[in-house]
Amino acid sequence: MKLIKWNTVENIEAYTITKELGDMSYNNEDKQLILNNRKQLAKLLKTDLEHMVAPHQTHSANFKEVSLKDGGRGMYCQDDAFNNTDALYTKDTDLFLLSFHADCTPVLLYCPKTKIIAAIHSGWLGTTKQIVSKVTKHLIENEHCDPKEMLAYIGPCICQDCLEVMDNVIDLVKKMDFDTSPYYHKTDDSHYLMDNQGLNKQMLLNLGLLDKNITISNYCTVENSDLFYSYRKYKDSGRNITIIRRNSTSK
Repeated sequence: MKLIKWNTVENIEAYTITKELGDMSYNNEDKQLILNNRKQLAKLLKTDLEHMVAPHQTHSANFKEVSLKDGGRGMYCQDDAFNNTDALYTKDTDLFLLSFHADCTPVLLYCPKTKIIAAIHSGWLGTTKQIVSKVTKHLIENEHCDPKEMLAYIGPCICQDCLEVMDNVIDLVKKMDFDTSPYYHKTDDSHYLMDNQGLNKQMLLNLGLLDKNITISNYCTVENSDLFYSYRKYKDSGRNITIIRRNSTSK
């Protein structure tokens, strides 16, 4: 299986790319291999690298609006990628937004009213910085998205049973602006299991998205390591990507 599809409205194409297509991240020392893998992906999606945008993610809460004129940035090399950026959104059609992840949580958004799409990277650090809340709130308040119409996809990532963290992480989780206690539990004196997908879903619900409009992937990148790269399991540089595009045929 090369692509795991988000089965949403027909004018949206959204997938998680499995490792059958190979590593997609320039963290890999073999830059030519990564470029070739990306070209193969573009061919599979019937597009080209000029219609794709890849940020340089740093576990920040920074996000940026992009357009077709940004197509190709971060795709041929990392040098021209939007630096220190963990989420992208666009109003344009025929532009794939990429989010890289290996155990971190990818979140995709679509606003039917304004035709905006977004791709967000939210590992545990991005989650404690509430990047999903910040992007979604911006879209609602500044781009006039209706939260009750917005669709969200929380993609494959490390599941709660595999996401063991310590007090340094939970101390940050406790500082988030809502009751996070349902999303972690203590397993011994210094360890917890944390539900990163659940925290991100709750942020969306808190901003008015409807439960029925939020899709959560059942895949765990650790348990399904035949399909996904998992940093926690293998400590390598391999990255999966989750990707979204609005097609020009949309009405």
